[in-house]
Amino acid sequence: RESVRLAFLLATLNGNKLLAADISGAYLNAPCAERIHTVLGPEFGELQGRTAVFVKAIYGLRSSGFAFRTFLARVIREEMGFVPCRGDMDVWRREATKTNGEKYYEYLLVYTDDCLAISDTPSSIMDELQAHFLLKPESIKEPTRYLGASISKYFIEGDPIAKWAIGSQDYVKEAVRIIRAKVEQKGLTLKPKANSVLPNGFKPELDGSGYVDADGGTFYMQCIGILRWIVELGRIDICAEVSMLSAYNAAPRIGHLEAALHVFSYLNSHDRSKLVMDDAYPDHPEVPECEWKEFYPFAKDSEPPDMPTPRGKPVVITVYVDASHAANLVTRQSRTGVLVFVNRAPIIWYSKKQNSIETSSFGSEFMACKTAVEILEGLRYKLRMMGVPIDGYAHLKIDNMSVVKNTSTPESMLKKKSNSIAYHYCRSKAACDIFRSSYENTKSNLSDMLTKIQSGIERRRLASKVLF
Repeated sequence: RESVRLAFLLATLNGNKLLAADISGAYLNAPCAERIHTVLGPEFGELQGRTAVFVKAIYGLRSSGFAFRTFLARVIREEMGFVPCRGDMDVWRREATKTNGEKYYEYLLVYTDDCLAISDTPSSIMDELQAHFLLKPESIKEPTRYLGASISKYFIEGDPIAKWAIGSQDYVKEAVRIIRAKVEQKGLTLKPKANSVLPNGFKPELDGSGYVDADGGTFYMQCIGILRWIVELGRIDICAEVSMLSAYNAAPRIGHLEAALHVFSYLNSHDRSKLVMDDAYPDHPEVPECEWKEFYPFAKDSEPPDMPTPRGKPVVITVYVDASHAANLVTRQSRTGVLVFVNRAPIIWYSKKQNSIETSSFGSEFMACKTAVEILEGLRYKLRMMGVPIDGYAHLKIDNMSVVKNTSTPESMLKKKSNSIAYHYCRSKAACDIFRSSYENTKSNLSDMLTKIQSGIERRRLASKVLF
């Protein structure tokens, strides 16, 4: 879904259009990947008893998905001239030129039988697909729904150009309806509204209620599965809490199940939200460059050898990083939160308990910084392999001044031996000018909502800066 968000952003940024389509009877287009036969029954009349060999990948075979993916890839590559993006093999690019002579890349995103074309003339891509596959006529249009998300146009005040928006409200409403029905079957009720994501004062690790029975455990896993997909659709405001509750999938307690149902009550009260793929450039102050050559003479930003020539407008990356030191009151593990923007569009969000136990806030923040830089490197690779130019360094915002100094001042000294790997890793990447760090106050650090349980007012204050 990260690639889908990037596709919508790049379409607006470069003035391209989008068309979506569904392939009808997808598997039946591909030749069977293995020899499959059956003996015909009486319903075939005089042919009864004869052996029939399947030549197409019918639904129900283990190899049908593989056969269709292979066949579709061959058509896109050999017949249509697209090449797969090494950062995501289901994103295909092709060199193209607009009528005004501007060179750019056309993209074709494929998820099973769902296709999304981004081009100055996406209808021509659909015409090429139709030469090999039957596309459902009613599906060939600007997307209104893609992979469960609601797609719409959104106008930001002061900007006459419509932006693509990805919403989860339809999925959330249906999810709440299903969960409410299941809860009522058990003789319980779902709260009509909730102001905070989790109950006030609730700590999942401290819950001492009894374990749920087998049916309750299955229901809990269903709830968590639905919530995790809602997070993937863009509900960043519940990401941290869903991550915390996911840790108890193997043996949930009654309190954990009640907390999960409380999250659905919160969603029922706050079901409207959209991620706007805003292509506007952020207004960041320039961060001075430091001289790192004496400390890391080997450091350099290595470009992939098979990277395509960048085309189109460049993008600016902003990374918000935070860590809640020793947030887990039982294990004292900290939690990392990372929120990545490309231009002004939120593309990646991450909330996870750290594997190590850090004895200081500095240590937990530096481990979070290391994770953020790893995510940043992966995103830079994907953008480069999509042929998207990157405008200079990424702005890494963090609310720990010690981490800022240690990643921006070469002369700073490491005082914690246990953090030496994260220390040198982050500094070597700073020496490559992949990122430059700067201080961001906790009150305005958007990744703060990805690391801890907050009051409803505080969570909505931060979420309102990301969700519309």
